[in-house]
Amino acid sequence: MTALKLSSGFRPSCPRFITDPSRRRALAGIVGFSLFGTAHVAQAQPMWRPAGPVRFVVPYPPGGTGDILARLIAPSLAERLGQPVIVDNKPGATGSIGSGYAYMAPADGSTLLLGVADSLSIYPHLAPSRTDVTKFVPVAGLAVAPYVLMGRPDLPAENLQELLSLMRKQSLSYASAGSGSGSHMMVVALANAAKVDNLLHVPYNGMAPALQALLGKQVDFMLLAAAGAGQYRSRFKFYGVSSASRSPTLPEIPTLTEQGLPLVKENWLGVLAPPNTSAAISAAMAKAIGEVTASAEFKSKVAELGLRPMTGTQSEFARYYLDEHRKWGELVRSANIKLD
Repeated sequence: MTALKLSSGFRPSCPRFITDPSRRRALAGIVGFSLFGTAHVAQAQPMWRPAGPVRFVVPYPPGGTGDILARLIAPSLAERLGQPVIVDNKPGATGSIGSGYAYMAPADGSTLLLGVADSLSIYPHLAPSRTDVTKFVPVAGLAVAPYVLMGRPDLPAENLQELLSLMRKQSLSYASAGSGSGSHMMVVALANAAKVDNLLHVPYNGMAPALQALLGKQVDFMLLAAAGAGQYRSRFKFYGVSSASRSPTLPEIPTLTEQGLPLVKENWLGVLAPPNTSAAISAAMAKAIGEVTASAEFKSKVAELGLRPMTGTQSEFARYYLDEHRKWGELVRSANIKLD
C-alpha cells in the first residue's frame, strides 16, 4: 500500500472527508500503517550475502605486497560474508591474465580482484586488450605505496639536488621491472618533473633482477615501491620518497616535493568486482571490507609494509580509480611509451 502524503497545499474535493471524525481516524490509521509498513519492510531487507565461496583473484605470484594484503583480509572478510574467501593467484603478463579472468567472471559476488596501479592504471594503455578495465566495479581501496628514489652505492651524488644536477650533465641509466611497469613509469614522471630527457632505460624481467643490477653497479638508479625498500637502506643511496608526506617506515628520508621536485605519485592497491556487478552486491562487499581494513591488525600490517591505508567511501574509491587510469594514460601517451 502506498503511503499518502498530505502537503499544506492539499485541497480535498470533499470537505466531509476531513471534517468527519471517523474519516479522520481512518485516514490517520491508513497513513500510520503505511508508514510503519514501509519502515518495517526497509528494516527487514537483509544485506546481500554470497551463496557460496568467494574467489579473491590476485594477478601476481604469492609473496608480493598485494598477495600479503589479500591473505591478511581474507579470513576476516570470510567471517563477515559467511562464506570462505579463497585467495587465487593467477600471475602473468603484468597482471593482465588474472585481471582478464576476473573480468569474465560472473557478476554475482563470487569473484573479487586485487587491483594495483601497474595492471589496471598503466598496462592497459600499453597493450590492447578486450578487457576494458574502466568497466570493473570499484569496491574498496586498501592501501597506497609511495616509491623511493635510490642510487647505486658509489653514485657521485649525496642528495637529490646533486642527483638532478648529475642527470643534467650526463645520461644516467635506470633499472625497472619491465617496460610499462610502475617502476618504469615513475622515472618517466620524474624526468618530466625534473625536465630531463637524456635518461637511459634498462628494463629487467622483474624487480629482483633490477635490484641486483643496481647493487652490481650496472645501472645508476631506480625507483622502488617503499613497501620493499626498507631492507636496502644500508646498501643504496636513498634520495627521496614520492608521497605527499614521509613514509612511516623511512621517516628520515624526505619527500621529493619537500626537496623542490614537485612529484607526488603512488602505487595503489584495491578491490574490484567484475563488470555489471549490482550495487547491492558491491555495497555489501565494500561494507565488509571496510570493517576489516578499519581493524588495528590491518593498519599495523599496512604500516609494517611501508604502506598507507586508503580511507574513504566506495564512491570516492571509484572516482580515484578512474582518475588514476586517466592520469597514467596521459603520461604513457605524452611520453610515447611503447612495450619493448
